[in-house]
Amino acid sequence: MLNPARITLARELRGLTKAAFAAALGVSSRTVRTFESDGAPTSRSADMAGVLDVSETFFSLPDATEVSLQDGFFRSLRSATASQRASARASASIGTDLYRFITDRFQLPHLNLPEEALSSPEQAARSLRAAWGRGAEPLPNLIQLSEAHGVRVMSLPVKSQTVDAFSFVRDQQAYVFLSTEKTAERSRFDLAHELGHLVMHTHQPLTDDADSAPNRELEREADRFAAEFLMPEEAVLPRSSREPAVPEILKLKGHFHVSAMAMTKRLHTVGRATDWTYRKNCSELTKRGFKADEPEGMPRERSRVFDVVFPALRNKGNLEELLSNELGISLPLVHELSFAQVPISLSGGRETVTSDRPKLTVVKGSA
Repeated sequence: MLNPARITLARELRGLTKAAFAAALGVSSRTVRTFESDGAPTSRSADMAGVLDVSETFFSLPDATEVSLQDGFFRSLRSATASQRASARASASIGTDLYRFITDRFQLPHLNLPEEALSSPEQAARSLRAAWGRGAEPLPNLIQLSEAHGVRVMSLPVKSQTVDAFSFVRDQQAYVFLSTEKTAERSRFDLAHELGHLVMHTHQPLTDDADSAPNRELEREADRFAAEFLMPEEAVLPRSSREPAVPEILKLKGHFHVSAMAMTKRLHTVGRATDWTYRKNCSELTKRGFKADEPEGMPRERSRVFDVVFPALRNKGNLEELLSNELGISLPLVHELSFAQVPISLSGGRETVTSDRPKLTVVKGSA
């Protein structure tokens, strides 16, 4: 019999309800419930693999790492459907297993995150900058900086994108998943927000009891952390004037690599802009398209790990076959989890084109 937990995981990953899965398989919902409670006969593996876009091997592997919504910090849960929340949870399970696959072959940095549960968000942000050897200067590529200190950063598959971002700690390893639907600047703020959760809130209640929505006070604290982490007050004050107008805001946003709206709010928070100036600047930026987008924004930040690991694995042999045999997953799924940095074949046999790859290395472990 096929592993019932694996059947459920694959279905949730694709964002399918049991009824939709049953219809695609041409069986009853009761049959699907049986498959997911007791297992399915091996004769159904090919049909299920075709519907769920995994390899047949997937259903015969041991249980994947289980991640529940209570294990970490999930945002936008009110707007997400049950299937989208399940897809995010399944993505986390597959992502942790993918990283285990990577660390079996490569030695990656150890986790370096101070715990600042009793500090203010601003002090916690300054502590993390100190732990990572950063003063008050603008931070470089935040994905790569996080990876250099042991934080494992991945992107969310399309089916899970109504969840903005989430993070959790599992087996003393920290994971962050980011939506790629946002601009690069907003995604960078999301990553800083999740780092705030990991530094400050690992041992605190994660949700409000009433509706299982994210704890609003913890979300506000994580936002304060992200603002100080990306735009330190001691760096913003000397670079800004009183009552700054939009041209100055746009210059500062480029300096700190943040969104125009985040920079505007930060200038208000640190006392550079009055309430009236803040509202005026927000209105002007909205007219210019900065509320939902970031005109002429920065390029999306890339993972150092994925730029090094997967080309090295390709050079050793058939990467798609390796992923199928060991994890039971397809290359397109890895493409979705890796900020689209793992090329996949397009129509006509071409591969996706990636931008210039940084010349970085990872210390290799066993082959």
